[in-house]
Amino acid sequence: MSVLHCNIPDFVSGLLRRGDDALREGALGVLAADGTLWEASAEARACGVLAGMTTRQARMRCPDLRLREIDPARVAAEQAAFAGVLAQTGLDVEMLVEGAGFVDLSPVTRGIEDVRPLCADLGRAVRAELGEALQPALGWDSGKFTAQAAALSVSPGHMRLVPAVEEARFLGPLPASLLPLPPLALMQLRWLGIRTLGDFARLPVAATLQRFGPAGKLALELARGHDPRPVRPGPRAVPEPVEVELDAPTEQPGLALEALLRALAPLLAELEARLEGVRGLRLEGRMLEGTRPQLSCTFVTPLSDAGALREALSAALAGAAWPGALLGLRASALQIGERYPVQLSLLMDGADSRPALREAVRPGEALVRRLLGRHGAIFYAAELPDPTHPALERRGALRTLAEAR
Repeated sequence: MSVLHCNIPDFVSGLLRRGDDALREGALGVLAADGTLWEASAEARACGVLAGMTTRQARMRCPDLRLREIDPARVAAEQAAFAGVLAQTGLDVEMLVEGAGFVDLSPVTRGIEDVRPLCADLGRAVRAELGEALQPALGWDSGKFTAQAAALSVSPGHMRLVPAVEEARFLGPLPASLLPLPPLALMQLRWLGIRTLGDFARLPVAATLQRFGPAGKLALELARGHDPRPVRPGPRAVPEPVEVELDAPTEQPGLALEALLRALAPLLAELEARLEGVRGLRLEGRMLEGTRPQLSCTFVTPLSDAGALREALSAALAGAAWPGALLGLRASALQIGERYPVQLSLLMDGADSRPALREAVRPGEALVRRLLGRHGAIFYAAELPDPTHPALERRGALRTLAEAR
C-alpha cells in the first residue's frame, strides 16, 4: 500500500483561535456538550490538561486555563470542508477524529519521490481552504500506523515520508503511547518499563497475546511496521442495536447500565481485537409509564473499554434525569472508528528526528517551571550515573528537577 496521513493538530481549538485574536496565546480548553473537555491546546497539555477531564480537574492543573464552548455544527462543517479537500484527489479517503484522515495513494504512486509533490500540493490545498491557523502535518508510509506516526511526529506545515527500509529505525524511538491500545494496557506497558515502540516490538508474540489479547498481537505488528488494515472510505457498518430487559422496574439508571454493558461485552471484545471502538451511542429507555426517552452520546475518541464506556454513559445518564422507573434500555451504535492517539504531537522536524524526539519526551519545560516556582525543589528525577557499578546503590541517584535542569 501507499498511505498518506493528514493531521491538523488542535483542530477544534484552532477553529476558536482562527476567529478570535484574544485566544491566540495561552492555555485554551474547548468544552464538550457534557461539560468535560473536548480538546486542550498544546499550552494546556504542557500543564497536564487532557481531553475528557472535568473543568475542575483541568483548572487544578492549569489555573490560567481559558475555557470556551464551540458549536458542534461549526466543527462538523469545517471537518466536512477538510474531508472535501482530501476527496478532491479522487482517491479513497478515510476520516478519523476531527482534523485527521487517511488517503490511499496506491492507485497513483508508491515511490517516495512521486509522493513528495503530491503531499506538498495537498498541504497547500488544505491551508488555502482552512487558513494558516489550521495547517496540516503530513506523513506517508506503506501502512496506516506508520504514516500516522510520521504525521504526528512533525509540526504543522511539515511532512515526514518514511520509506520501507527506514520503518524500523523511525518507529523504534517513538513512544509506546502511540499504540491504539486502551489506557489500562498502556499503563501496564509503563509499569513494565516498555517506553518506546522499539521496546514493544521486541516482545514475544505469545507473551503479548497472553497479556493483551488479540489487540496486543495486532499492536505488536503495528510497532514492527506491518499494518494490514486498508484505507476504508465511507462510514463503517454499525452493528445491530443491543437491548436489555430488567427483572423489575428501577429508578436507578446505573443498574440498567450494568446490564447493558454485560450485553455489549461481545461487541466491545470484537472491536477491541481490531483496535476499534464506538464513537457514539444512542440510548433509548423504556419507562414504566410507556414513554421512550432517548439520549445520544458522542465520545472524544472511539471507546471499546467497558470501564471508560461505563464512566461516559454514567455521566450522560446522570445529567439526563429521566422521569419514572426503567423497564429496559436499548443501545444503538452511531459510528464505529479506529482508535486514535488523543492530542499527541511529538513536534519533530528535520531529516533526522531523533534529537528533536529526545526534546519532545522530556518533561514540559513550562510545567517544570510552574512546579518549581510554586513548590520549590521538592521534585526528583532518577539518573544512572554509573549503571555498571558493582554496588547497586552506586548505580543510580536522585537529583532534584532544579539540578536536572
